[in-house]
Amino acid sequence: MLVVDRDQMQKIDTYAIDELKIPSLCLVERASLAVLKNIDLKKRKTFAIIVGVGNNGADGLALARNLLAKNIYVEVYIVGNLDKASNDFKVNFDAVNMLTDRVYPLVSLEELAMMEANLSEVSTIIEGIFGTGLNRTIKAPYSFVIEAINRSLKYTISIDIPSGLDATSGKTYGNVVDADLIVSMQAMKKGVYTNSAFRDKCLVEDIGIPKLAIDKIMEGK
Repeated sequence: MLVVDRDQMQKIDTYAIDELKIPSLCLVERASLAVLKNIDLKKRKTFAIIVGVGNNGADGLALARNLLAKNIYVEVYIVGNLDKASNDFKVNFDAVNMLTDRVYPLVSLEELAMMEANLSEVSTIIEGIFGTGLNRTIKAPYSFVIEAINRSLKYTISIDIPSGLDATSGKTYGNVVDADLIVSMQAMKKGVYTNSAFRDKCLVEDIGIPKLAIDKIMEGK
């Protein structure tokens, strides 16, 4: 099993996108389908997808789009400044907005309270708030959102890594999502691997990053 830290994963992604010209949107789409593959849609029929505005959030929005395409009930909650959203996030954000009006920015206390109340009505939470790049203490409103997810006691899937967990050290940044399932992209993150409570809930899925990119970074080839 390939286990990588934050720096290695970021370098692998960068090499695949910048040097091998793999479109980042393709990786986002493969990531969303990797999560979808691990959802039992006969059992799980209503979803709250909670995302940040980076590429981890883009994965979540792409998943929302794929679920909405199947006419499945999805609510989308966005935490973070949309003006700072990644390009891949913006592309999927525009598509999701064409498919549903249940897209909610989380800015005010009222919006945060509304989200928490609504979580009681869905069967499944999927979160893509922070990815492997997180390296700082989590503050409001992110901390409130993570606490609300955990308080809901709903079945929760984390995309790539539980938000709030350091991808390298495995330490938490004040709050961490208590995921029931982690679908990790291409490689298990060291911070997950070194924590058995998370490692045992983690599946690794191939999202099409070429072996050449992995070898280049991991072996210096």
